[in-house]
Amino acid sequence: MLLSAFFVIIEDKIESNKVKLVNNYRIRLIGILTITALRFGFYSSDMMTGVVPFSWPALLENLLLTLLMAVTIWEATRAVVVYFNKRHPLHYISGHRFAKEALFVILANTLVYALTLLLFFFTDPESEPHAVYLFFGFLDRFLYGILVAAFYELLLFIEAWRTATKEAEELKKVNLMVQLESLKNQVKPHFLFNSLNTLTGLVEKDPSQAVKFIAELSKVYRYLLQSNEKELIALSQELQFTEAYFYLLQTRFGQGISLQIAITESAESYLIPPLTLQMLVENAVKHNQVSARKPLHIKLSLEDGEWLRVENNYQPKRNPAPSNGMGLSNIASKYRLLSQPEVIIRSDENSFRVKVPLIKPVSHEHIYS
Repeated sequence: MLLSAFFVIIEDKIESNKVKLVNNYRIRLIGILTITALRFGFYSSDMMTGVVPFSWPALLENLLLTLLMAVTIWEATRAVVVYFNKRHPLHYISGHRFAKEALFVILANTLVYALTLLLFFFTDPESEPHAVYLFFGFLDRFLYGILVAAFYELLLFIEAWRTATKEAEELKKVNLMVQLESLKNQVKPHFLFNSLNTLTGLVEKDPSQAVKFIAELSKVYRYLLQSNEKELIALSQELQFTEAYFYLLQTRFGQGISLQIAITESAESYLIPPLTLQMLVENAVKHNQVSARKPLHIKLSLEDGEWLRVENNYQPKRNPAPSNGMGLSNIASKYRLLSQPEVIIRSDENSFRVKVPLIKPVSHEHIYS
């Protein structure tokens, strides 16, 4: 299960590499020449040992026929491998799949062999087919066909594993960078100062609300610590964390900020990279004016059932702080490494919108469990 689901995540990423591999002309040429050399070597040895009378025309004829045989075996088998890798992705690897592919390799080479024989006997009608010759000719093509198919499948598997390993390492690096960036933003002095300052005011004015503030603050940090090792998490958990994080913001800004969540329960089982919503909400607060006179309205909603849209009214600060754009860049990089559609960013004079794709939970549960 772990290996098959791992291939699900990176399968789209390696698809282009697979196509290049099976279409590589150098591999095809070397493979065809290798089969030709092996098959022709057997015939030449018969001539050299005197089993078959030596004749230059016969030697040349056999070389051409062997080359034709190698081309038909290689290309027919390659076509079967391409077909099966399109119809049956890597995460469907099973004995049944390979047995089916082997059967198709036999059928394809049998068909090509039959067409070759028809052509041969059509051009030389006086030749009489021998059962032993036909049987060993079929066996010859079957064995070489299986070897070619096994060779390609091994190449594809090695390429998939190499790409998967590389992508996994890159994903870990980006994931760590996102986690550290978020933790850095949360624990930097001004955030702690603002949170503690708000808490001090609440303790004096409203102790019960202060207790709730501490509870929500603990939820924020607990989520940050628990999500460190996860690449994907359920949208429902991300929303709970976002609500706790927003409570801290609302306690601080009061009527200057609002959050509307318009997401159905059926969509909450979808997956999303941890801290995505927190970074988008924080991005909105960071770059816009937030006050009772100019309230910031943030809305989370679904679009087309497969996208999560985060939208806020656009009211840029008069003296904005320098921004390196790392928040949005990190989110986009993470979705890219997960082989998901690109994050969409749109803005106009009235609003700023970010759309992130929701990931279906099928075959991914183990990642965040």
